[in-house]
Amino acid sequence: MPDSTLCESGVDVRVLGIGSGAGGIDCVILKKLLQRHSGVYNRVIEPSKDMIEQYKALLGKDTGLRSVKFDWRQQTAEEYFQAKADTQFNLIHAMHALYYVEDINAALRNMWEQLADGGYMLVAMESDESDWGTLQHKLWEEFGRGDRLASPFRMSGDIKQWFDTKGISYVTFKDETRLNVSKCFKEHSETGNLLLDFLTHTPYVADEPEVKSMVLDYIRCNSSEVDEKMLFQSITETTVAFKRCTEEK
Repeated sequence: MPDSTLCESGVDVRVLGIGSGAGGIDCVILKKLLQRHSGVYNRVIEPSKDMIEQYKALLGKDTGLRSVKFDWRQQTAEEYFQAKADTQFNLIHAMHALYYVEDINAALRNMWEQLADGGYMLVAMESDESDWGTLQHKLWEEFGRGDRLASPFRMSGDIKQWFDTKGISYVTFKDETRLNVSKCFKEHSETGNLLLDFLTHTPYVADEPEVKSMVLDYIRCNSSEVDEKMLFQSITETTVAFKRCTEEK
């Protein structure tokens, strides 16, 4: 999170969250903002009614966010941006949310256009440099068709490339975790099959023997074993871009 304040004193910080899910990451961001600002207006863009209900349930248990003004929008990113809302935001974030937007370049452009001068844009994606990121590249090389950016196999490098082509400066932060993938190797494990779907961005991948075999071989060769658990590397890379004020351009 940026260390400085995002707007003038006495004014609510305006936040736009794209694909906020059940709100876990959002709540962390909002608490950070409340350490420096007296009020926050938070617009939530989330297409899943179930995720919004989980988000609201989480807020019901957390009294530390009562000063936040929430604006709930049950919409996809495309539906939201097509409405041409003219609100400008001091902080816009998409945390692991841009894998499934229809056009990732259009989504990034729309986010940047709604960012106020002096604001920050945060985009978190899986890193190209992680074992999971490398698996996605291998999947695309062997089974992909057409334009990779039109598929869910998008990674942090694609975000950085977009900023590079626009001449927008940014910084990145990486956070490594290890996923327990042991159940992927258990026959008829529903949890294992769901995890494989998640890792491959492919529904019912267990029904595709060639893809499943390649993925399991890759995971087996690139996992570490700790306490009888197979752990697979994931690296979240967050790209943070600052929008310079007009007079600084």
